[in-house]
Amino acid sequence: MRLLKLPLLLVLLVAANVTTRARTFPIEKITRGTQEFSGTVSYDVEKAYAGNPNLEVTVSLNTKGTTNLDLIKFEPPDQAKIRFTPISKIENMDAGTGIQTTEYKYLADIPEGVEPRIYLVTIAFAYPGDKNISRTFWLYSGVRNKGKLSVVTDDVSTTEFYTGTSNKYRIELENKFPDYQANIRSITIKSDPLGLIQSTTVPVENLSIDPLQRDSIEVDLKTAPMSFSNLLSGFSDSNRLILHITYDDGYGHVVTDLIQPVKIKVKPRDRILILAMFVGVVIGAILKIYLQRLQQQGVISRRDVIIAVGITSLIGLVVSFVAVVGRIKIIAFDQMGSYDNPAVIFVIGLAGAVGGAQLLSTFFKSSSQPSTATTTTPATSAAKPAS
Repeated sequence: MRLLKLPLLLVLLVAANVTTRARTFPIEKITRGTQEFSGTVSYDVEKAYAGNPNLEVTVSLNTKGTTNLDLIKFEPPDQAKIRFTPISKIENMDAGTGIQTTEYKYLADIPEGVEPRIYLVTIAFAYPGDKNISRTFWLYSGVRNKGKLSVVTDDVSTTEFYTGTSNKYRIELENKFPDYQANIRSITIKSDPLGLIQSTTVPVENLSIDPLQRDSIEVDLKTAPMSFSNLLSGFSDSNRLILHITYDDGYGHVVTDLIQPVKIKVKPRDRILILAMFVGVVIGAILKIYLQRLQQQGVISRRDVIIAVGITSLIGLVVSFVAVVGRIKIIAFDQMGSYDNPAVIFVIGLAGAVGGAQLLSTFFKSSSQPSTATTTTPATSAAKPAS
């Protein structure tokens, strides 16, 4: 006997689950003479979304008496282009209470492109020998894609991340729904190309943005450490964060297609650039000593080598500092890439060590040329004999 009751219990639970998804809205009481009519409108709010042609809407009327109201039509707002089609009419009389119930079922067709908002729908009723009467209810129409939440981006500035660190990143969101809140459920973040940051999905709780308002959330993003390929080539200026945001409007309409690319700049940490500079300087200094030794075809002592390497390294550091901080446009370096590329810093340090003295001499000589030309011109003019 208990085994027979178990399937029945499961059926009742499933039926209860289905009915709880539908919402029932009372309509204003209608009076005709001494007869009163009370009624409700019910539909599954979660299924009321643009692109659903089969939303079932039920209108139920109760009255004591033999004469009943007839539902003539639904009148949705013209701009919504929502259409209602009748599918059934069921009448029932309770002999014990004398209450007559009439249930009308319609299919609502909500086409694609309908603006997600709350629509006031009018129902027209007819009573024999009397004029028609209207009642209204709210239709909570939403969307499941192309929603009204957006990521606020800045086209001018670019967020900078440092390699191998945990970075705070603030995401600003704007809710453009005229009637609904935007309840953020989760944010999935990855990089393009992949591997610049650790891809993550952040579950969001208690972030609801009111209609036509903005709010923000801060997330932690861990960038990958410096790779060998990035050490040589640096980072592209076209790096992006890809934000994938899932949210709902408070009425069961979940939107999952909000994907927003955001421009970012990934940079190596200062210690990597400094290390690249020192390595380039030391290698350049050793190379220069070796070349000088070959040119002189002589043998120098260990002390002379250490002193020469130290002096050359110092000159290389000075040239590197002037080139990086002053952004000197050395054509060979400028063609290679950005000054935050470790390979560029390495080459600058190497070149500074090998030809540092010549570069500094050329730089100071070129900066002093205009003043020399100015002072020598009058003297030349004065020395010219009169004709």
